[in-house]
Parts: sequence; C-alpha cells; structure tokens
Amino acid sequence: MPSMSSQERDQFYLKGLEDQRHLLRDAVAGMSAGDLTRALNVATAIRVLVHETGNSKPLLKSIRSNYRGLAILLRPPPPPAPCPPGIKAITFYCPVSAAVSTSGVVSLITTLDTKQYKQSTLGEWWANACMFLPGIGPVTRKELVLGLANKEGGAHVDERMPVKYKLLIQSKFIHFKINEIDLGPLNIARLVAGKCGVELLDCLDRNFPVPDAA
Repeated sequence: MPSMSSQERDQFYLKGLEDQRHLLRDAVAGMSAGDLTRALNVATAIRVLVHETGNSKPLLKSIRSNYRGLAILLRPPPPPAPCPPGIKAITFYCPVSAAVSTSGVVSLITTLDTKQYKQSTLGEWWANACMFLPGIGPVTRKELVLGLANKEGGAHVDERMPVKYKLLIQSKFIHFKINEIDLGPLNIARLVAGKCGVELLDCLDRNFPVPDAA
C-alpha cells in the first residue's frame, strides 16, 4: 500500500480528532442525561487522545508534537481549612458535580465554573490529582482514566488492578438518600471522569476550533 503524503497524513489525524471529539461529546451528553456508564466511553476517548506509552502514540501528539503544552483549565484543590486545636481533620477533595432527580437518577453537571480553575497545560492536567479520598490518597487523572478504560470495560475488562484503584471503585465515601429513596454509594470515579471529559472537550475546542465554527 502506498504511503500517505504529508497533507494526507495531516488530514487523516485531523479527521481522527473530530471523530474522538464527537465520541467524547456524545458520551458526556449521555452522562448529563443520567447514564453514568458512558464514563467508560469518556475514559476511552481520553486515553486515545492523551495517553502515551512506548508502543502507543496519542492522537494529539500525531497532530502537535508538543501536545503536552496545550492550554487547559485545571481545578486545583482548595487550601486546607483551619482546624481547632485538638481536633483531627479528615482531608478529602472530590470535585463531584452532579444533580439528583426526585426519582433517584444521578446525572453529570457539565458546566465549568471558570472562577474555580486556573490556566494550565495538558501535561500537568494529566498527571495532577483529580481527587483525594481518605484511605486512598491522591488519584491522578491518568490513574482514573486508565482504570476505567483498561480495567472496567472502556476497552478491556480485567480484574487485575492496582490496589488504589480497587479501593476507589469500592469506596462508599459519598452516600445519597433522597426522601425515602436510598441511592447507595455514589460512583465517584465515573462522575469525576465525566468532569475530566468536560475539561478536555473545553481544551480541544480552545486549541482546535471545530472547522464549521472557525
């Protein structure tokens, strides 16, 4: 098979970018409608776009070699609140943005409150902790996304997983009950992954405007 020309190769990867942006936006919309299983699709799209290994080149690197320097909004954890003397505080950080209907449907809130964010780079965003839970510690976006994509069914299902990720998916740290409806433990990992998808979509739209909207 003849190799692609430089122009054909650029168009091929840009078409791949639009496909992944569409899949990511569709998955985020599904989570906004209450289908949290779509977090698996969110994680898979993020992995394709961002994750780099010795044998795998992320799509964004094929388009821009310095992709880790792309501008993105990053929500840093708040500073620890002062604690009265003699009182031991439990530190946690979990930026869950969700709405719960009276029927018990949990859905992702997809708006970004930019006042709570700072300008950052994609490399920092990927390696930065997106939550901190007691007994688990900091969980980076990379750990969260690869767990969903490689262990829970985004691309693979595999019971062999890091201890930290196993503790995360078993966490009962946040438990919801509305009126007489007991929703049980909230699936924190999937909701936070959904917000990661919202953040990356904002990054793509800023750095690679949709052709029709340009």
